[in-house]
Amino acid sequence: MPETFQYKNKTQKYYSLGELTGSIRKVIAKTYTSAYWVKTEIAKLNFYPYSGHCYPDLVEKQNNKVVAQIRATIWSGTYDSIAKKFRQVTGENLSEGMTVLLLVRVVYHEQHGLSLNILDVEPSFTLGEMAREKMQSIQRLKGEGLFNKNKQLTFPLLPKNIAVISVETSKGYHDFVNILQNNRYGYHFEQTLFPALLQGEGAVKSIVQQLKAIAAKAIRFDVVVIIRGGGGDVGLSAYDNYALAKEVAAFPLPIITGIGHATNETVTEMVAFANKITPTDVAYFLIEKFENFHAVVYNLKERLETGTNLFLTKHSEILNGFTNNFKQQVKFLVEQHKAKLMLYQSEINNLLQRFLNAKRNNLLEISTRLQYKPAAVVARETDRLTRFNERLILLSKQRLKSQLIVLTHLETKLNLLKPENILNRGYSITRLNGKALKRPEDAKTGDKIISILSEGSIESTITKTKQK
Repeated sequence: MPETFQYKNKTQKYYSLGELTGSIRKVIAKTYTSAYWVKTEIAKLNFYPYSGHCYPDLVEKQNNKVVAQIRATIWSGTYDSIAKKFRQVTGENLSEGMTVLLLVRVVYHEQHGLSLNILDVEPSFTLGEMAREKMQSIQRLKGEGLFNKNKQLTFPLLPKNIAVISVETSKGYHDFVNILQNNRYGYHFEQTLFPALLQGEGAVKSIVQQLKAIAAKAIRFDVVVIIRGGGGDVGLSAYDNYALAKEVAAFPLPIITGIGHATNETVTEMVAFANKITPTDVAYFLIEKFENFHAVVYNLKERLETGTNLFLTKHSEILNGFTNNFKQQVKFLVEQHKAKLMLYQSEINNLLQRFLNAKRNNLLEISTRLQYKPAAVVARETDRLTRFNERLILLSKQRLKSQLIVLTHLETKLNLLKPENILNRGYSITRLNGKALKRPEDAKTGDKIISILSEGSIESTITKTKQK
């Protein structure tokens, strides 16, 4: 029963919180008497493995904005059956971000508030939503001109350096590496692993991050492979995601997918350069590129050898014909020119004989002239030498005379500079300790000095010095 209190001079009723929440529970229970099918998106799954209970946060979005939100519960027994049913139909685990159709009851509890109790799920609805989202991704990529962009890249002739997006511990990755490393031809491949989540909630973000890491160093690689071992069709919805498919479609290197399923091709596989079913198929595809190149090279080698042999055979015959013809022509020319040479030899002998006779006559004439000409030359040159000798004697005498005058003048100057002649003019030489004294500062009071004159010397003692 409600109690009363005075409020602004009026008597007012009040209820306890329990009475109010209990009333709300009764109203909701009376109003929402049946279960309802609700379309919603799972924002958070909040599954607790220890208890088996699940507490999803359900939302409705419009233009990526949340316009409605409520908590829900799935009790452990119900969750097991719902999760199993959902996985069998869709091939996916119930996870965050999915749009689902749920059978719910509206529940209000005095302590826990309003929530929805989830009783069942309609997997086919989600399957349809997934198909709709897949088609939207395809149409969007085609509208942006990206759908075939990766397929239009030029595949490398020999894909030697490979960037691998996979899980290091997966069997598919190890099968892929084993096949490449142990191929029967011994082709050598370089693989660099970029580990990523390949299914589940974080798959899209993880794969996109690794694709961006590879793109940053794309010059080091020839191709990129995305491989996933086993798993059937479970967890493939990530590969229909628009963000991942766009990253693959616009990637600067050819991408090959091998994510381990044979049906229901995903958008990512559609836009990749090539799609192979399993990691081993991807490995054999890469080896096949080397085998094809090897076959082309071998075929060219065979064609080159065959063509070379035919060429050599054909031109050997032509050369033999040329050789025989050349021998005949040479023999004919030799005979022809042999006769000419004999004729030339005879003519040359005659010319030489006439030339020698002419030169012999010239020599006789020169010899005769030489008998008389040297005497005249000798007489002329003797006269010329006599005149030159007389002139040389005259010039020598004149030169000696002038040099004698110079020497006499120098001798006079030297005599004047002799010490004794200088002393005769009244000068003297002062010595201190046997050396000529030139500066007052070189002597001191009390030193004995000797003054040399023209007619003797004077010994003195210094009593005073004076600077100039």
